[in-house]
Amino acid sequence: MKPHPPKKLPPIRMGNRSDLVRSQRIQLKAQHQAESKTRVRIYQDVLALLDIAERLTLDLSSHEDRFGIEWDALARQIDAQYKADVVKIVPGLHTLILSKDGAQNLPKGIYRDLLNFVDECLAFMKWARKPPGPENAPDGSTPSRKESQFMQAGKRFKQACLTMRQQICIFENERKSGEESFFG
Repeated sequence: MKPHPPKKLPPIRMGNRSDLVRSQRIQLKAQHQAESKTRVRIYQDVLALLDIAERLTLDLSSHEDRFGIEWDALARQIDAQYKADVVKIVPGLHTLILSKDGAQNLPKGIYRDLLNFVDECLAFMKWARKPPGPENAPDGSTPSRKESQFMQAGKRFKQACLTMRQQICIFENERKSGEESFFG
């Protein structure tokens, strides 16, 4: 009896040129997958930060449920949880954008906007870690409205997230046909 041939045959070596083309194609495919992973992960982080920013700007201080329980204490717990989520996401996003893969695989037209966005996120994160008080206003001024300083900072953070999402969508609509998509 003859032994069965292996199911997966090794690539046939035809010569230098075909081997070179095959290896280049494999490298391009791996590079494309790395670019897609980087871009998709950054976009997912931007969307997660936008969702957190929207939840941080909810005002639950005047709400009560049907049993008369106030939502103020719950709102403080929600704020603390979402601040912790921001602290988890932003450093990873910052590292990803500044990494070699981020610098090489991100489109040059949007890379500067991403760096500015991460700087705004880091500023919000630093301000959110400070204890509340009038001297810790995010812009150094005292609010003239009834809104708390944290709500103002949350609204600025939400606006930065909305702007970044809009910049990514504008890039996707205006990108050249040869340019890689931001969505994978």
